[in-house]
Amino acid sequence: MDFLTNAAAFVFVLGLMIFFHEFGHFITAKAFGMRVFIFSFGFGRRLFGFHWGDTDCRVSLIPLGGYVKLEGEPDDQLSEDVSKSGDSRDFTSRPRWQRFVVYLAGPAMNGVLTVSVLTILYMIGFQVDATLYDPPVIGAVDAGSPAEQSGIRPGDEIVEIDGKRQASWEDAQYNLLIRPNATLALKLRRGAEERTLQLRSTSATAERVGSIGVYPLVRVGQITEGAPAQAAGLKSGDAILRIGGKPVRSFEEIPGLLAEAAGKPLQLEVWREGGVSELSVTPRDDGQGPRIGVARRMTVKRFAAVGAVQEALRWTWSMTVQTFEVLGRLVTAQISPKTMMGPLGIAKASGDAARGGAGPLFYLVAVISLQIGILNLFPLPPLDGGHLAILAGEGLLRRDFTVEAKTWIMNAGAMVLFLLIGLVLYSDLSKTSMFGRFLP
Repeated sequence: MDFLTNAAAFVFVLGLMIFFHEFGHFITAKAFGMRVFIFSFGFGRRLFGFHWGDTDCRVSLIPLGGYVKLEGEPDDQLSEDVSKSGDSRDFTSRPRWQRFVVYLAGPAMNGVLTVSVLTILYMIGFQVDATLYDPPVIGAVDAGSPAEQSGIRPGDEIVEIDGKRQASWEDAQYNLLIRPNATLALKLRRGAEERTLQLRSTSATAERVGSIGVYPLVRVGQITEGAPAQAAGLKSGDAILRIGGKPVRSFEEIPGLLAEAAGKPLQLEVWREGGVSELSVTPRDDGQGPRIGVARRMTVKRFAAVGAVQEALRWTWSMTVQTFEVLGRLVTAQISPKTMMGPLGIAKASGDAARGGAGPLFYLVAVISLQIGILNLFPLPPLDGGHLAILAGEGLLRRDFTVEAKTWIMNAGAMVLFLLIGLVLYSDLSKTSMFGRFLP
C-alpha cells in the first residue's frame, strides 16, 4: 500500500510541476504567434485531448512528464511539410529575444507555481512544528558528540554560526547541515553570558550532512484535561529535557521512553522560562500504550491575501539563495552528493506528504517545483539553461553558431547531464537498505 501511495503521489507531484513548466513554453510560443504542433501531458501514445488552433493538446499514456513540439525543431517532418506550403511560423527563424523568452518561460512558471501554491496555503493556514521558529535553544546533546566534548549543555542558545546570526532553529539546523566535517565557530549564550568556541562537525548519517550532536527543545503544546501531565504540574510551553534520566531529542521519542516505565512513576526534567526543574509523573495506559496526555507544540501559519503573497515571495527568495548555496558546496565538494534527492527520494517524500494530507503534499510541490526551475536554468544543453546560454552567446557574437558547434555543445552538455543523473541515482540507492551497505 505504501508503494502504491508513493507511486501515485510521485506521479501527481511530477506531473503538476512538468505541466506548469511546459505550459510556460507553450503559452509564450502561442503569444508570439509561433506554431505549436503538440502540447502533451505525458509521453507515448495519445489517449485523448482537443485541438486549440494548430495545437493538439493531449494526454498521453505515460504520465511521467510532458513536452511541447514546436515548428522548426530538427528532424520534424510536420515542420518540413508545413514549410513547403509557404505557411511557416518556424521557431528557429524568430528573433533571438523571442526564443530566449520561450525557453525562460518554463523555469519561470515553476517559480510561479511555487509562489501560487504557497500563497494559497498561507491564506488557508496550515500547522507547522513551532520548534522550527523558536530561538535555537538546545534541548538535548548526544553523548560523545562534538557539542558535549566542547562543554555545550541543554539550555544553551546558539547565537551565531561562523559569524552568521541564527534567529531560529530552522536557520541553525540548515547552517549546521551544510557544514559537514568542518571547523565551526559557535557563539553561545548561557544565561546572561555569551562565549565563542570552535568545534568540528561530523557527518555520520547516510545523507552525509553536518551535525554537532544537538537538538531543539521538545516543547509541549496542548495538555489533556485530567491527564497525568496536568496532575504533575506540566504546562503548555514547557520543554521536556529528560524522561527517566534519558535525553529527549524529539517528540517522537516520548512514547518509547514512557513505555519503558511500565506504569511506574517517572522523573521528568523540564525546561521552563530558562530554568530547569524536575516533576514526577506516572503514565496511564489508555489501551494504546502508556500516555501522559501531552501533544506537540504547533503554530499556524496564516496571513491575509497581501501578507500571504509577501510571505510566499520571501520564502521563495530564501529557498532560492539556499539552493544556490547548497549547489555551490556540492560543486566544491564541501558536502556529499548523498544530500541530493533523486526519483526514489522524491517518490518516498511524496508518499509521506500525501499520507499527511493535502497541505503537506502541496507544500512539497512548491519546494520541488522551485528547485526544478532553478536546476533547469543551469547552462547545460538540453536543459533550458543550455539553450539560453547558446542564444546569449550568439547574441554577443551577433551570429548563429554553426550546426557542428551546436551539435558538439549539445552532446557535451548531455554527457554532463547524464553524469549528474547517475550521481543523483547513486545518492538515492546509497540510502536504501538493499544497496546502502555496498555503496560508499
